[in-house]
Amino acid sequence: MTSKDHPWIGIDAIILNEDKTKVLLIKRGSKAYHGMWGFISGKVEWGEEIKETVIREAKEETNLDIEVVRFVGRYYDKKGRHPTKTMICLPHICRVIGGELKAGDDALEAKWVSFEEVKNMELAFDHKKMLIDEELI
Repeated sequence: MTSKDHPWIGIDAIILNEDKTKVLLIKRGSKAYHGMWGFISGKVEWGEEIKETVIREAKEETNLDIEVVRFVGRYYDKKGRHPTKTMICLPHICRVIGGELKAGDDALEAKWVSFEEVKNMELAFDHKKMLIDEELI
């Protein structure tokens, strides 16, 4: 066992537009689910509060300033959810409070997608399940 043999704590930022008809998705540039669309996500850094992680990851990946609206639940790792790690995911509904949308860091692209469009998309991880669980699609 090495120091990397442990579960990881991750976040997902489910960012809704002002009238809650669209969700912000990024095209993933990282190794896990490379090239697939999904939410802003990332791991909690040592000493960081969960909300700080959500806000930091959104800024790094989209250049947007966001506000966390609410925590929506725990998504525990299932075999194959993440190809290289055991991950406990803490998703949050968020809204934009500033900034200009621009893909950055691990995001190849970033765009607003209607919930009708999302219904026909394959998303990374269990992101589609989160939208279903929140009754957004």
